[in-house]
Amino acid sequence: MKKILIYTLFSLALFTGCKKEEVLIDGERPEERVSTAVTKYNDELTGSTNGWKAFLYPEGGGGYSFYFTFTKDNKVSMYADLDSDPASESMESTYRIKALQNPTLSFDTYSYMHILADPDPNTFGGAAGWGLFSDFEFTFDKAVGDSIMLSGKLLKSKLVLVKATAAEKKLYNEKGLLNAILTSVDYIDANSNLYFTLVDAVKVQTSINYFQKVVTFIWDNGNGGVTTTSTGFAFTLTGIRFKEPLIYKDKAISEFTWDPAKQVYFTTVGGVRLEIVSSTTSIYPLHLLLGIQYSGIIVPNGTNYPGWGTEFVTRRAAAAAGTLTSGYNLRLDRMVFNFNTINNTMLLSADIYQGANRFVADFPYTFTKTTAGVYKFTGTAPTGNAALIVTQMAPLTTQRINADTFTLAYFTNPTTGEILGQFKSVEHPNFTFSGSLQ
Repeated sequence: MKKILIYTLFSLALFTGCKKEEVLIDGERPEERVSTAVTKYNDELTGSTNGWKAFLYPEGGGGYSFYFTFTKDNKVSMYADLDSDPASESMESTYRIKALQNPTLSFDTYSYMHILADPDPNTFGGAAGWGLFSDFEFTFDKAVGDSIMLSGKLLKSKLVLVKATAAEKKLYNEKGLLNAILTSVDYIDANSNLYFTLVDAVKVQTSINYFQKVVTFIWDNGNGGVTTTSTGFAFTLTGIRFKEPLIYKDKAISEFTWDPAKQVYFTTVGGVRLEIVSSTTSIYPLHLLLGIQYSGIIVPNGTNYPGWGTEFVTRRAAAAAGTLTSGYNLRLDRMVFNFNTINNTMLLSADIYQGANRFVADFPYTFTKTTAGVYKFTGTAPTGNAALIVTQMAPLTTQRINADTFTLAYFTNPTTGEILGQFKSVEHPNFTFSGSLQ
């Protein structure tokens, strides 16, 4: 027993000695390396006399910009593009760089940074308990030139810090971020069907959603369809910056810059300036965008509506009367036509009411489509509540949607100017109906 104990102690000593040798890198233990890195990053953050531009991309989507000024007494002041007040009124908070397993930047008192992660949906939207799935504690990944890359410790949000210039610092302190946001929002609201033309004459339709902070690009793929990609963006002092660049034929587009003289956005590709301009009509026909840019068409409840043909009005009235006298006393309300281009399916979901209680009747279809955009819909077995009103809905479904072929096109509401989506029967020109694009 004594001999075994001696061998055990000897083995343990060898293991401990080897372990010490393994963890030494460049003569430093892990805790020493982390401590050195903490000092380095502290000096980096506080040493930028003009502060830092910052771009945060939460896991919940979108993008958000900040401007930080770090001080040696662990204070940080900031602006953010969350709303008009955060963009123009500086907020002071505290921060720490902690020596954890990796050096960690923690915003440790409530600030604009925390609003994105606020668990109360009433604060800034998002999911209850999670907000926009954003972080306020980040590990340092690497420093490249005048930039530092970090990752959220809990949810892996991406944070990029870029040293600001004296001119940028001045602009932030003079409400430059707010002015830039207002300029962009006003331009986006006033100009529909934005696009730019690449050097090989391909037009890229561009949608900028400043509520969700997402920019979407759509272009002709050369095979009778379109390619689409989306990414988050953040406002800058001069335009918008993308989370990931749009890559087209090995060329990267990573931001739009505002030209105050010409009052347009522009980007530069391969040294060529490309301006983002507006068109009076959509760049691509509706049938190429259903299921891609638009999920479907919402046909409202009513007895008539812009874009409804006389035969649709008559047949919808017959269906409504039938559901009401079906024995279940059901009132036909709006109808939603949702498209899935991956499976080539369309789902007609009709809202039906029994008193104040809402139910949904689903009528599924498969479809084929020609390159010219002519659809043929084939109904499959109705599900759930739809089984109760199959006969009553037949004037619309069995006798027309199942039987005819259709084109789908844009339709301008003559009263409001809203661009709607419209079904047109090829065989029965008076059977047309329209609704809001979603």
